[in-house]
Amino acid sequence: MKTAESVSCPVCSLRETDFHSSGYDYLAASGREFSLVRCLGCGLVYLPSGPEPEAAGALYQAAYYRKMRGLSKFLETLFLRERRRAVERFKKAPGTLLDLGCGTGEFAAAMRDAGWDAAGVEPSPAAKENAAGADKIYRRDLPDLKFPAGSFDAVTLWQVLEHLPDPARYLAEIRRLLKADGLLLVSVPNINSLQAVFSGDKWFHLDLPRHRWQFTPETVSRLLVRAGFRIREIRHFSLEYNPFGWWQSLFNLLGCEINFAYKRLKRGSVRKDSPAAKRFYTVLCTALFALPLLPAAFILSFLESALRRGGVITVSAEMDGDGNER
Repeated sequence: MKTAESVSCPVCSLRETDFHSSGYDYLAASGREFSLVRCLGCGLVYLPSGPEPEAAGALYQAAYYRKMRGLSKFLETLFLRERRRAVERFKKAPGTLLDLGCGTGEFAAAMRDAGWDAAGVEPSPAAKENAAGADKIYRRDLPDLKFPAGSFDAVTLWQVLEHLPDPARYLAEIRRLLKADGLLLVSVPNINSLQAVFSGDKWFHLDLPRHRWQFTPETVSRLLVRAGFRIREIRHFSLEYNPFGWWQSLFNLLGCEINFAYKRLKRGSVRKDSPAAKRFYTVLCTALFALPLLPAAFILSFLESALRRGGVITVSAEMDGDGNER
């Protein structure tokens, strides 16, 4: 059914939408349901309204920014190397870098270790306790920081753009902050991926309501072009996100507690109010199939990447030479 929404689409500014799908908040005990709409102009899928300001902070508790340990820490090291290589594909020599939505600041710290003058922006107070290199993490919203124009050679947003209340506003500020030959890297979940379509509301990367905007390669590209960027490359494989996205989504589809393994491995805790039978089934499935499902997750990730339908995509962009927004 076609509706007119109070929030205009950030990609094409149209307000008319129709219903797309629904999903639940897997972190909240309430299990609240959220409906997604699809823009009738460009096809962007999004939540028609965001949380009230006083409720927004509750979406990102301290466990959301937990420091990694053990196996998780080893994997994080591999993933940070993948991110660094993504930047250095286009920027061979170290320069100035800003990581927006940096969480605990691990990526900025890794880039400083590699010779970059790197900083992070993370306004959430919940991330402060576990921050790495706190002297290089700014605790205010990006537009409020008033960095000088042309301050950075590269700006990165790793799984951040889908969280922002007004992505066009942030992109305009990023464009001002980048040097003329600057690089923008944006990594977002792809609602048109094979794993998203196959998993439906059980898709690991859906993450409602924290992911307000559910992008596709087409819609995120249009948003960046409208903000004055030119697309250089869209990559459909991410070692950090895609195999795990499949792996966890498969457990979700088997009827396990939604994102149980992720909450245990990344957040360090799971809800205590789960029914005993459900928890027993989830733990049993995880123990029995954790290793057997890994090859399937990698095979499916390589397949969707080859088909240009990756679960998470990384878009590389540069300043559009004419200097004008679209």
